[in-house]
Amino acid sequence: MDQGRPPLLLERPLLATLRPENRERLTALTIGHERIGAIAEQVPGKVVAIKGWTVLHALANGFVAGPTSARFRGSCNVGVIAFEDSRFDAGTLERARGYDRIVVHSTYNRDLLLEQGILDVGCAFQGIDPSELPPLSPTGRFGDRFVIFSGGKLEFRKGQDIVLAAFRRFHERHPDALLVTAWHNYWPHTSGTIAESPLTPTPPMIGKNGKLRIVEWAMAHGVPPEGFIDMGFIARHQIATILADCHAAVFPNRCEGATNLVAMEAMACGVPVILSANTGHLDLIHEGNCLPLRNQTPVADPTGARRGWGESAVDEVVEQLERVYTDRATARACAEKGRIFMREERSWRAFAKFFVRTAA
Repeated sequence: MDQGRPPLLLERPLLATLRPENRERLTALTIGHERIGAIAEQVPGKVVAIKGWTVLHALANGFVAGPTSARFRGSCNVGVIAFEDSRFDAGTLERARGYDRIVVHSTYNRDLLLEQGILDVGCAFQGIDPSELPPLSPTGRFGDRFVIFSGGKLEFRKGQDIVLAAFRRFHERHPDALLVTAWHNYWPHTSGTIAESPLTPTPPMIGKNGKLRIVEWAMAHGVPPEGFIDMGFIARHQIATILADCHAAVFPNRCEGATNLVAMEAMACGVPVILSANTGHLDLIHEGNCLPLRNQTPVADPTGARRGWGESAVDEVVEQLERVYTDRATARACAEKGRIFMREERSWRAFAKFFVRTAA
């Protein structure tokens, strides 16, 4: 991988999801994408060999590659993946071994691969953009409420059912508590997996507008209307201002193949973060920089797809919320450690430098 020349994009980036300043930086790279695309069109159905280049292949669970990977191969081919499905059947292993090197984003993923005899594995931790998450003063939009944030697409793996169960109990003790959520995603049908939890019998319904009816779902689980706000889809420029008004953030996720970007953003904004001590989250827990949920029990795993997944105890979530609520000074000190850790050790710039060395 040559740091002296710009990367060649084999797929067009989703520029609309970026902030305007980042969009401008990437727009120039689309010229190379158009040129390589024109070359590929001249040889339909054939693999385009890009000699002298390392090609990065984005992989999904099961080491399944997308159509772009089938069209392009480099002198060196590196698979890049963050996976939660731990089934390693013969097909999965064959696909994984089809790359010169694999780069993952957590020691959890790295160790699973090493156990399978896949030894050429690099680990590059994902990051945050400090310029996108500046330190901000609270706006007071939620008044004098004790505000708890929970973010991430709603699904069984993310553990929003645990959040609701814990918040319901906490709110009974502290009526001033307010749960603020960002649980929507562009594939609402994936929320159906939440019904696998013993804490909830049904997933949220999908409205006529194609969005999850999250408020109704929360109310059905005993959360009072005055204690819940659904923020809907949050744009990149809104994240820091919302987190500035939060006193705690809760992530009792059952599994993270990487290190949970939403939790990292909350830490970078100086919010005390309650974090399940399992899988990829373990790479975020350092010397008092968060409030870990240590009581982890194995998640039911009939097919072997959930090795290492952890079930957080609702009681422990409530206990950690109580700690933040009753001892604000200690919580702020914890949050400050998390903020410094993210900004000094887990920026996207640091990720990029390390990733280039790891993938080379």
